[in-house]
Amino acid sequence: MELRQLEQFLAVVDHGGLGRAAERLYLSQPTVSGSIRALERELKVELFHRTARRLVPTSAGRQLVPLARRVLDDVVAVQDAMRSAREVGGGVLTVMCTPDMSGEAVASWAGGFTRAYPAVRLDISEVGSRHELVAAVADGRAELGFTLAPEELRGDLDFIELGVQRLLLVRPEGHAPATRAGRVPLAELGDLPLARRQITRNEEDAVQAALAAHGVAPTTGATVTSRNAQLTFVLRSGFQAFLPLRMCATALDAGAEVVETDPLIESPFGVVHRAGELAPAAQQFVADVQSALRAWFDAITAGREAGLGLVDAVVAAREAAL
Repeated sequence: MELRQLEQFLAVVDHGGLGRAAERLYLSQPTVSGSIRALERELKVELFHRTARRLVPTSAGRQLVPLARRVLDDVVAVQDAMRSAREVGGGVLTVMCTPDMSGEAVASWAGGFTRAYPAVRLDISEVGSRHELVAAVADGRAELGFTLAPEELRGDLDFIELGVQRLLLVRPEGHAPATRAGRVPLAELGDLPLARRQITRNEEDAVQAALAAHGVAPTTGATVTSRNAQLTFVLRSGFQAFLPLRMCATALDAGAEVVETDPLIESPFGVVHRAGELAPAAQQFVADVQSALRAWFDAITAGREAGLGLVDAVVAAREAAL
């Protein structure tokens, strides 16, 4: 049985005869007649009483009418769903983040996408580690996973690098360390306790690795799950922390001291997804995030080229974006 046979069967029912049905379907009358005969042979029943002027459905034909309509309606529904899958039309885009990339950071990059595609609902959540994020993307619980670059990635996943995360040293007001050419050597971090981000045993902490490489073993004052909690400990408890550029202006607004270190602590970051072509909504979302990040990095670069230090360049980029 073919869908065209059911379509032609219903056309004959709806229009009362072969001639009108053929005209409506842009087919010849013999073509429609042959299709109905073939359907009757396959179903082993007569579907129409044939009179001199018209075809009248038999009892079997009347039973087939609602079934045929349901089949064709389901086909249309499938076609509509697949059309939505090919286009950025609607639905839900599931995005997962690790604490070092945070849902707040991803949301700040998503403005262009949400304005252009308001019918697509973003479902943004956080997990505790890159290991959990990679597993969630692999088994389909998340379509996109924003994280620092994994050291290794399983073969059924791909990684799109979006940029390099740079961390600056944030200290409480009145505790700006002495700098050399505007930077603090990592080896001279000072004795304030450090508010660290929690790291699972499956991950390496870029901050810890950089400090260890310079012979620094700071006291840990707190271990927390989020960047915002690190900043809170700086402001309320007098700790110090390494925070990404995007939080510099917020920290300065809150009264903290923000300085560059020498060297900077840097880590590439991006998005993990299942191998193969992204769905249109996910592809567009990644493209819009790339565009937002490019504008942000370009603004910082322009500030540096104008003679600003990194912290001042970040502040200027933030003000230009407002």
